[in-house]
Amino acid sequence: MSGKTRDYFGTLKSAGRTVLKDESAGACIQPIQNQVPETPPHIKKYRKSYKHQFGCSILHPGLVDAPKPQGNWIYGRKTDLSDKAGDLFRQQPQGIGELINEINEQKYASHIKEPLGTMPTRNYNWPEEAKSDGFAFGQKIPPSEYSAKEVVFPPDAKRDEERIRLMYLKSHGNFEAGEQKNREYNWKINPNDYRFGKKEEREQEQMKKILQHELTQNQYPKTTIISKNQEDWKNYNEDPLGKPKNQAQLNPRMPQIFGEMKKDEQWTAGQCINGQPTQKEVQPDLDLGKATKFGFRNQPKPGDETRAFGVPAIRNDINKKGIKSVADPQNYGDEVPAVALLFPEKFSHMGLTEQDFLRLRTKKEIKEIFESIGIKYGIGKFEGIFKRAKEIQSAQDDKVSVKAFQLAVQEMHYID
Repeated sequence: MSGKTRDYFGTLKSAGRTVLKDESAGACIQPIQNQVPETPPHIKKYRKSYKHQFGCSILHPGLVDAPKPQGNWIYGRKTDLSDKAGDLFRQQPQGIGELINEINEQKYASHIKEPLGTMPTRNYNWPEEAKSDGFAFGQKIPPSEYSAKEVVFPPDAKRDEERIRLMYLKSHGNFEAGEQKNREYNWKINPNDYRFGKKEEREQEQMKKILQHELTQNQYPKTTIISKNQEDWKNYNEDPLGKPKNQAQLNPRMPQIFGEMKKDEQWTAGQCINGQPTQKEVQPDLDLGKATKFGFRNQPKPGDETRAFGVPAIRNDINKKGIKSVADPQNYGDEVPAVALLFPEKFSHMGLTEQDFLRLRTKKEIKEIFESIGIKYGIGKFEGIFKRAKEIQSAQDDKVSVKAFQLAVQEMHYID
């Protein structure tokens, strides 16, 4: 029975979670490729991928599983047959009827002036020269040495004499650019410097007068006699800007300061906090750090000054039993810390820890572990992967860990 445990409670069901077939260590190390779990049918209708699929009608999630009517059910109201578009276009008469219709259409002026699909015919009697392909109306103008700008504004043109310019000014009103009209009025002023109209005086502080329109020209509020009851009601109900609200005090306009007047005292805030103790008052008490209650003083006996009272949290001072009972509260140092409870390891539900993957094993053990999960290699390839695992492990002897062999498998799995 060495190396084995005995089940003293064989009639009771084992605690823990049953390991499923598809959740083995082999499935975790080398999962099946191209196998993605599908969304359950009752949840698929709520996914975004359902709305983006093509080739089928997209229904509301509440109507996907709704019962449908029996038979070839057609929604909506049946539409009565009407004239088709092809029949409407084919109403144009053909043959003799089309010829008769064309003769009748020639009577209308719109058919003569604007024939459909063709140019209007003017019945002009053109000469034979005009019927040739290269014929063009008008006379060909030879290219000029002057541009349009030079023709309109000649660069070397001579200006007219002042006498001639005044004649055009009087007959055609031909003023120069920016020239002031002179009607030869007999003014006593110089029209070139004088400004007509009334000067507007600019008023100061216009915005202030708009906001405070009750101000007069002397900048004092205009006195208005109103009812006292109305003024008291406004003082009690309105909220003045920048002032406290009147809460029906007797004389709210009188400046008042609430509270008690501060007396001239010598003590500061620091003195109020620290006080002014004497040298004797600031000395530590004689019983500081000692228990004053009898029976709770923990005073060591002579010779026990360096003695540690109590028991350690990890009981290294006693021997661990071969089979630990569930009623044994002692911690022998082999329990997992709190971080393992908050962040459990990947294969902790299978009873495996990180140390199991890092423990050095022989070549035979490594081969049996990986063959048990379905990974089998030939002798040559296994030796190559094991050699690579030893390089990763930097092992001196013929032992590697499962972690190092797994990294070597990832590098050389697809190499023949």
